[in-house]
Parts: sequence; structure tokens; C-alpha cells
Amino acid sequence: MADELKQIDDVREQLQDLRKQVQAGSVYQSLAPKLTALLEALPQNDAQPVTLPDDDDGIVELLTSLREQMQAATLDMITDKQLLKLINHLGSPSSDIRDYGVYYFFNDALQQQVLTDDQMRLAMNALLQDKVLFSHITEPENDGVFGRSFAVMILSVLAYADRVGYQFMSAEMSERLVVQLMTYMALENDTRGFVGEKGWAHAYTHIGNLLDELADSKTLARADKIFLMDELLVKYQHLSSPLIFGEDRRLAAYLATLINTNDLYAQAFLQTWRQWRVQLRQMNQPQTEGEWTKLFNRSRLLSSLLLRDDLPSEVTTVLLAESDFMA
Repeated sequence: MADELKQIDDVREQLQDLRKQVQAGSVYQSLAPKLTALLEALPQNDAQPVTLPDDDDGIVELLTSLREQMQAATLDMITDKQLLKLINHLGSPSSDIRDYGVYYFFNDALQQQVLTDDQMRLAMNALLQDKVLFSHITEPENDGVFGRSFAVMILSVLAYADRVGYQFMSAEMSERLVVQLMTYMALENDTRGFVGEKGWAHAYTHIGNLLDELADSKTLARADKIFLMDELLVKYQHLSSPLIFGEDRRLAAYLATLINTNDLYAQAFLQTWRQWRVQLRQMNQPQTEGEWTKLFNRSRLLSSLLLRDDLPSEVTTVLLAESDFMA
């Protein structure tokens, strides 16, 4: 794990360097190629045993008690210890605990104002830890994805709460959120949606949720929004396993949100999209499962974008021409 965290730190530093170049205006048209070079050199490690939370440690009883109090409208606080226990069980392979339990509780707790500002900061800091977001992320598909993915999902819920009025996040915390998201997005290769009896992994849907919140941010710099969008598009074209559980629709919604905010984002999107198309034209016909998967991942994203009726006409025109090319 120590070696993996060192590798992750190196990736984070490289991304930070690129991000600073974008902020300084010294990198723009060359951002996608530079991101491509970085993503093609990511660390890959052999599988290691994944340590999962102990679901027999009282978490079921805690969730049941909290749910009953919530339904009776008698729950007005939880302890920090209970909060951290809930967060730990986001890594559970049981969807009843991870998804219908902890995730549902967070939604209800924020709506009913059960969590204090300090507790929301506590949750944010816990979720942003390397050992949570990047657990076994450089290894082949594994159960660590549940904890990683649902950490991102809860981060999006907390980012929404901050944006709509709680305002509990400091500038330093907001900065850390962006840095950790861009690092996570670069490293996450597990595209599984619904995983048998274990339920949803859905990492790229949850990435879309958090990106959407940041797209609506009034404080995040334009350069950072462009960086995150470009990184998503470049990462998307490198994923060699299928995204077939609605991720394309979620990411298309995020892209539409950002593109409609300002023409600057529309032009940045078109630039990266056109570069992607040029790369496709220069390629031979796909010969492997991974190459075909990349092509059809793109086709599904294109279709989801074209199904939207809220994109600028210039973007729609380019995408329609692209649909003819893909056909």
C-alpha cells in the first residue's frame, strides 16, 4: 500500500503541474495531448487482498435505529463516532448497508439538518483521505471500488449541501476536493455498473455527480472547470471496459451543464472533442475487444449528447457531423 500511495502521489503532482500551467495560460490547446501522455503512463499493480469493513460490528443495528428515528422525526443529532462508523461502511460489499443504508442516511440527514457544520467537515476530510479514495485503485477490478465510488458519491452530496446554503467548506477544503477528484478520475479504471449481488459500483456515474456540482460552483476558477472537463474526456477515451449502465447520460448531463454556463466551456469542449475525432480518423479499424469498447463507449456518449435539447447550436452541429462519421 505504501508503494501504491507513492505512485499515486507522483500522479497527483504531475496533474497539479499541468493544472498550474492551465491556470497560468501556458497550456490550452495542448492540454489533451499532455493528459493523454500522463494517462498512458499510469501505474498498474498486481492484485492485493482487499480489507473490507466488518458488517457484523453493529452497523446494521445502527442504521436501523437511525432510520426509525428519522422516520419518527425524532433524530436531531448523531455522534462523531457514529458518523465515522457510517463512512467506514461505505466500503461494504452489501448494497443494503452501503447504498440503501449509509448513502440514504446521508441524504435524509442533510435534508433534516441532522449534521452540524463541523460534522460535515469531518465527513469531507474522512472521505478525501488517500486511503479511502485510492484504496487498491491501481490494481485489477476489486471490491475496493465500492468504498472509492461511494466516497465520491457522498462527496457530491456534501458539495451540493455546501453550494445550496450550508457553506461549511473552507477555501483549503475546496482546493483539496478538486485535487483529489482530478487524481481519482485519472486513476479509476473500474467501469462496472451493477455488480451481481453486491449492487452498484457505478464509479463514473458518481464522478459525473461530483463534476456537476463543481460545474455549478461560483468559486471554482474557470481554468479548473476546463481542466476537469478535459481530463474527463481524455480519460473516457482511454477506458477499455464498457460503460453501459447509464454513465453516458450522466456525463452528458454534466457536460451540458458546463457548456451552457459560458461559451468558453463550449469552445474548450469542441476543441477536445475534435482532437478525439482526429485521433479516430488516424486509427486503423479496431482489432481488439478493448479497442472496440472504446469506440462504442464514445458512440454512446455521442448519442446521449445528441438526445439533449439544451446544447448550443454550434455544439449540436459538430456532434451531428460526428454522428455521420461514426455511422
